[in-house]
Amino acid sequence: MHKLTRAGTLSASVAVSLALAGCAGDGDEAATDGRIDLDFWYSVSGVPADILTELVDDFNEAHPDISVNAVYQGSYSESMSKLTNAVQSGDLPQLVQGGDTFSTYLQDTGLTIAPGEVTASDGTVFDEDDVVPVIASYYTSDDVLTSVPIMVSQPVVLYNQALLESAGIDPASPPASLSELFSTAESVHAQTGTAGLTKFLDPWWAEQFTAAEGLQYCTPDNGTAAPASAFSYTAAPQVAVWEKIQELVSSGVMLNTGTDGSASLNAFAAGEAALMIQSSRIFGDAERAADFEFGAWPLPVGSADGGAVPGGNSVWMIDDDQSDETLAASATFVQYMASPEVQTKIFLESGYLPTSTTALESLDDVSDMQQVVLDQLAGTTDSVPSAGCHSGAMNEGRDAVRSAIEGIVGGADVTATLKDAEERGNAAIQHYLDRLG
Repeated sequence: MHKLTRAGTLSASVAVSLALAGCAGDGDEAATDGRIDLDFWYSVSGVPADILTELVDDFNEAHPDISVNAVYQGSYSESMSKLTNAVQSGDLPQLVQGGDTFSTYLQDTGLTIAPGEVTASDGTVFDEDDVVPVIASYYTSDDVLTSVPIMVSQPVVLYNQALLESAGIDPASPPASLSELFSTAESVHAQTGTAGLTKFLDPWWAEQFTAAEGLQYCTPDNGTAAPASAFSYTAAPQVAVWEKIQELVSSGVMLNTGTDGSASLNAFAAGEAALMIQSSRIFGDAERAADFEFGAWPLPVGSADGGAVPGGNSVWMIDDDQSDETLAASATFVQYMASPEVQTKIFLESGYLPTSTTALESLDDVSDMQQVVLDQLAGTTDSVPSAGCHSGAMNEGRDAVRSAIEGIVGGADVTATLKDAEERGNAAIQHYLDRLG
C-alpha cells in the first residue's frame, strides 16, 4: 500500500493525508463511568439519514457500555474538508462515513485501520467473507477490506407508469441500451409533450455511462492493479453520450434540473418527466414524494464487460493514537452496521443494497423495484470497467467533470469541454502521485 508523504506545501487535495502525523487525536475516549464514547460523522440525508440515526439509537440501547454520537457533516466533500481541520486540531472522530470516491484517498492517508485487524468488544473479528463479492472488490486493496460498506447504491431508471402508457410504451419492456433509453424519452415527449427524462447533473453519471459501455474511466486498469495515472473522459462512446444529452436538453426532451438531486426527484414526483435516472438510494424518498404508480428499470448496459459501478458509502475506523478499548468499540459498531439484520432493514426501507451475502440470501417478499436492483447487482460483472475508477484524486476529477457537464448542457462544445476536464483531472492525478512518492 502506498502512503502519502508529509513534505512540502499542502494542496486541498492532499491536506488531510499529509497532516496526519503532526496531530494526534485524544486517543482514549472512555467516559468517567467506563463507557466508551464514539463520534461518528455521517453524510447521508433524507430517508437514509432517518434510518441511520435510528440504527445508531438502537445500537446504543443494546450496548450500554458504548455510546455512538452520530453527527451530520454535510456532503461527503464537506465531511472530508472538516476532517482536514480535525486532523490539524487533533479533534478527530472515531468513525467516518466516507463516500465511495474518497476510498483510495482515505486509504492512502494512513489514518484508518482495516476492520479485519481489530477485535470487537465481544472478541469477534469482522467477517469479510460475508460481504457481497462485487461490493467487497470495490473496497479491497492488497487483498484487504479497507472499510465496511454499509450503504451501497446502483444506478436505476425510475418511470412514471401512466406517462409511459399514454405514450404507448410498455413499462414491462425496459430499454436494452442507453440509445434505446434516450429514444424512449424522445417518444414520450413526442406523444405527450411532457419531458421524457430528467436527471441531476452529477459526475457519477459520467462514470456510470462509461462503465455501461465497458470502458475504463482511468488508466491503467481503473487503478485496480496500480495507482491510476490518467483519467479517460474523451473516448468516442463517452463523447457520443454527452452529445446526445446536450441534444435532449436543447429539444426539451430532457428536463434540466441542475446539480440538485432533490430537484430532479421533485420534478419526477410532480409528473414533469416520465423517466428519472437516479441512484437506488432514492427509493425511500420517491415513495414519500410521488402519489402515482412508478417502477424501476436497471440502467442499460451496452457491453459484455460493462456493468454498474457501486456507489454509496462505507464506514472507516480512525486509528490515530486510539486506545485498544476505543478501537474495539468502533469494531463492535461497524460489525453491527454490516450485520444481515441491519443490512436487510437498510435495503427494505431505503433502496441501498444489502452488503451482506447472508442478508441477500434471506430476502423474500421484495417489491418489483427492489427485485430490479437485486437482479442488477447479481448480473454485474466482476470486470475492470464495473470496478470503477480508483484514484486518490477522484474528487478533483469529479469537480472537473461536474463543471464540464454543466457547460455541455448549456451548449458548450462537447469534445473540447471534456478534453479540458480530462486535462484538469490528469493534472490533479499527477499532483497526487507526486505526494505518494
